[in-house]
Amino acid sequence: MSQIIFHVDLDAFFVAVERSRDPSLTGKPVIVGGLGNRGVVSTASYEAREFGVHSGMPMARARRLCPQAINLPPDFEAYIKVSRQFRGIIGAFSPVVGQNSIDEAYLDMTGTERLFGPPQEAARKIRQRVRDETRVVASIGIASSKLVAKVATNESKPDGLLLVPPGTEAAFLAPLAVRKLPGLGAKSEEAIKRLGIQTLGELAACPEDRLRRELGPHAAHWLRTRAAGVDDSPVITDWEAKSISNETTFDKDVSDFQALLNMLLGLSEKVGSRLRQSGKKARNVQIRLRYSDFSTITRQCTLHMPVDGDSAIYDEAKKLVNAALKQRRDPVRLIGVGVAGFDAEGGATQLAMPGAAPADADDSKVSTAVDAIRERFGDEAIKRGAASSVSRSVAPFVRG
Repeated sequence: MSQIIFHVDLDAFFVAVERSRDPSLTGKPVIVGGLGNRGVVSTASYEAREFGVHSGMPMARARRLCPQAINLPPDFEAYIKVSRQFRGIIGAFSPVVGQNSIDEAYLDMTGTERLFGPPQEAARKIRQRVRDETRVVASIGIASSKLVAKVATNESKPDGLLLVPPGTEAAFLAPLAVRKLPGLGAKSEEAIKRLGIQTLGELAACPEDRLRRELGPHAAHWLRTRAAGVDDSPVITDWEAKSISNETTFDKDVSDFQALLNMLLGLSEKVGSRLRQSGKKARNVQIRLRYSDFSTITRQCTLHMPVDGDSAIYDEAKKLVNAALKQRRDPVRLIGVGVAGFDAEGGATQLAMPGAAPADADDSKVSTAVDAIRERFGDEAIKRGAASSVSRSVAPFVRG
């Protein structure tokens, strides 16, 4: 019996969540992303996509293409909550779930027909539950492999359902453009087009020797077999994010150290909130700086004990920024904060003197209380203050 793989994808996810909170956005072009001139599009509604707007595009260009669009900043906390609801729904249909990202997952539905009916019926049930419980629309592709199921989902969007019966995988893929093959990089696509190959059917039929000259032996074989619909990769059930990060691009390059600290604190709080929601603690803190010439550096440190408090994350991130700016004091275009090296919540904590609480325990409690206040009254209900003093070691960085 062939495998039955579902690929479930939440359509224009960030926009869909925003519309669930504000129905007046329905039917209008909506773009979620950084609102500054240097911001980047995270998600565009299908109405905005008709004007050429797409994810990863500079927001300034998106505004030019679709000036009538409604532009919104991302609310990652809200998106994570809906993603968790989504995970709970699909987990009720199969014990083998591989959540590939915040808004998509693979399900191995092999052998579930007695419980949920034929594949298309099961898919309709999933889509209905997602719609009812999250007010977000899901598209689903069904096939005998992850590769073909994902392509089927993309071909069914938006708000679609598509089944590719076993034995028809190659025929389904054959007329599609080469760029629709998952995992195909831009350089490989250019190399394939230099050979005059436009469709996946042409790629699958191309002699491997000819492909090797452009792509190399490994890539040639891998792409050719995938173009024919061959994929035996399993659904991996233990996926989890290896890091949590937030970053921002400034409208204008920043030379003021205090302004950097203020932004660093806000980013650290966002990372801390997401970390606590995940039920993890982190041993590594990372920062990312991009300068006005677009050169980018990353720095990280490893902590003695795992943390999840905002202050702990911010304090370590500030040290890293301080050290980086000692070496280079040029204006900063982008700043980011991240954590990694996760431990499960409740792991070892640093020993304290009798009668005293571990420092991070207090930080964690305060940060959790701040989460609760913001959850109830909004993000602006409470704010922390960044340190007002400027380290002498970076004082030359501060400019009028």
